[in-house]
Amino acid sequence: MEKLPTERVSSLRNALRLLNLFTMEEPELSLSELSGKLGVGNSTIYRLTFTLMQEGFLARDPVSKNFRLGSSILAKGTTILSQYDICKCSPDILKRLVQETGETAHLSTLTDNRVIYLQKMDAVNYVHLLSHAGKRNYIHCTSSGQAILAFQPEDVIKGVIEKGLPKLTDYTVTNPQKLKFLLSLIKKNGYAFSREEMHNGVSSIASPVFSQPGKASYSISIAGPSSRINHQSAPELAKIVKRAANELSEKIKNRNLCI
Repeated sequence: MEKLPTERVSSLRNALRLLNLFTMEEPELSLSELSGKLGVGNSTIYRLTFTLMQEGFLARDPVSKNFRLGSSILAKGTTILSQYDICKCSPDILKRLVQETGETAHLSTLTDNRVIYLQKMDAVNYVHLLSHAGKRNYIHCTSSGQAILAFQPEDVIKGVIEKGLPKLTDYTVTNPQKLKFLLSLIKKNGYAFSREEMHNGVSSIASPVFSQPGKASYSISIAGPSSRINHQSAPELAKIVKRAANELSEKIKNRNLCI
């Protein structure tokens, strides 16, 4: 195999490291911030960002001049998500869940200490939600994340807590002991009910999807305005969500999916 020049390998590595600097906490970064975090000069950052923008992997805000991930990243992410075996047998279940509840439905999993939406199906009377396939959110303040986290080993839960429990609304659970208690209730009841923990006015209900007995690898959820998803409606909606999640768990079991 032909060996690539050291300089070219170094540039490729720096480009990949640069892309990994963008996170949910820091979705936009300036040239000087990229330079400092990567430990290289501004001229190197300029060359890297110029090439990445040409290929669509980076975009630049015309006002702030900060960089952010570009459309090519989203396109690649969508391709990766479509390769999940579970995404091949979940659309019908999500569609029926939307029809039965009138709310937007999601299929989610955990990755890199975040919950990521693998699929989203909008309701006819949906409200605008800041979610899409590939979107990553905090685990502790989403029903999708909580429903999976409740069935994880103690070290995984500890890791999420150690990463921090940022407060996004007045309803966000930021106390580790309260979160653990909440997770114990979710594990007992089989569903999570998040009341405006991430966005004001938006609530959600999720139930775990099991890839193996006792191992929750995914969750199915509905999300909508708190006027429709609230303490009064939650019990009945939870039954529907749990039924959908159980159906998907059975499909995984019967098809012996590699997930």
